[in-house]
Amino acid sequence: MNIMEQITFEVTEDIASKLKSLMNGSGKNDLMFTKFIEFHKKKLQREIINIQADLADFEKRYDMKSSSFYSLFEKGKVEDSEDYMIWAGIYEMFLSSKKKLNELS
Repeated sequence: MNIMEQITFEVTEDIASKLKSLMNGSGKNDLMFTKFIEFHKKKLQREIINIQADLADFEKRYDMKSSSFYSLFEKGKVEDSEDYMIWAGIYEMFLSSKKKLNELS
């Protein structure tokens, strides 16, 4: 048994009109939103692959896994060099993207 849930969005009138038109025309709202979610999952997966390539460069340069580096960074046990700040920012983007992907899966 499928339990239906209602979700309310705040959007401009123009967007609301376009969404209503799209939803009324398809008759398959679940399919439309499933496709929307799948699109974003694939986008996040590509994003994660690109971020991992950037992280791999730092890991090779400093001979350390990003997770280990980030743990030290959060504890203030590494210097505040520009490279480390960038590495930490990229790792935070990686964690955020992974979290979003897990929420959509």
